[in-house]
Amino acid sequence: MGLSAAQQEAFIRDHPRLAGNTNGIPFEARIEANRLNAQARVDWLRTSDPEPVMNPMNPWIVDSSYPARFAAEHQAWRTRQEGIGYLQRVADGKIQLVAYDPGAHSIVELIGTCNADTRTVITYVPGTTTNEASFYDGGPQDVPRRLVQADTSGGTAAFIYKGSEFPDGDPAEAFLVEARNDEFVAGSAPVLAAFQSAVDLELPRQAQSVGIGHSWGLRNLTGAEMEGAGYDKLIALSGAAMPPGWTPTQGTDYTSYTYPDILLTAEANGLVGENYPMREPAFDKHVYIPPGGITVQEFYSIDNHSLIATTKPENEEALEDILAEIHER
Repeated sequence: MGLSAAQQEAFIRDHPRLAGNTNGIPFEARIEANRLNAQARVDWLRTSDPEPVMNPMNPWIVDSSYPARFAAEHQAWRTRQEGIGYLQRVADGKIQLVAYDPGAHSIVELIGTCNADTRTVITYVPGTTTNEASFYDGGPQDVPRRLVQADTSGGTAAFIYKGSEFPDGDPAEAFLVEARNDEFVAGSAPVLAAFQSAVDLELPRQAQSVGIGHSWGLRNLTGAEMEGAGYDKLIALSGAAMPPGWTPTQGTDYTSYTYPDILLTAEANGLVGENYPMREPAFDKHVYIPPGGITVQEFYSIDNHSLIATTKPENEEALEDILAEIHER
């Protein structure tokens, strides 16, 4: 940071939001700043976020839509409150966040340690409907945690990235509008590319950079490539279509892993983009037999679409292949 240790501590203390979310500030300092940001959020949730109370007697707010609006407001409150446990673990230093800004829809968790001995740094971008609350129960962290822990040398670290708004509205809006929208990914991709530049600043010379994207996360990663981000390996997990104009980067190894699922069926029928990993020649392709076997129903399965991004026993073959791909140098 160009500051003395005392000056760094003062900067983090006085400007935790800036220190915790600015690319170029060392991740170690960002983690410390986000401990403060998480504690501030916990304090606000406990003291300044009261449970909504239904008020059927107020004529200014009561109409036929009021019950549904109140239910949505109460669910949003409940979701915020459910984050207290996760955020307290951040504040206590048990979870590492290198970005945390609820107002900017930003949360990025680091699993593992980036240091001189690191050999693989993963940027893992989860898919459609991911939001801050998704992190509370560890869903987006499931696969990257497995990849980090499988490296018994301690040489792998993973950033679980949601540094901007993702397609996370109601399912119809998220899947049918935002995830397909070229302008949406055009807004998110530069943010990811800027974050990747910060990762590259701390990437040890001998380390490889691996991008992994599930569903829309792959669309975001390839959009970031168009904005200048670079990876030694880029892995699609049931990946969505690349943005228009994307071309493979020379020197990057591309691989796609999927089951027959609803996204692949939609892609094959031209419903969600023109170029996608299972069509693009640059991607090596791996297709697995789903738990339900090869039936017509499996080609419309949302469960298969989610399975590829889990550590369930049914997904073990794919996980082993992904691990082999990552560590094949």
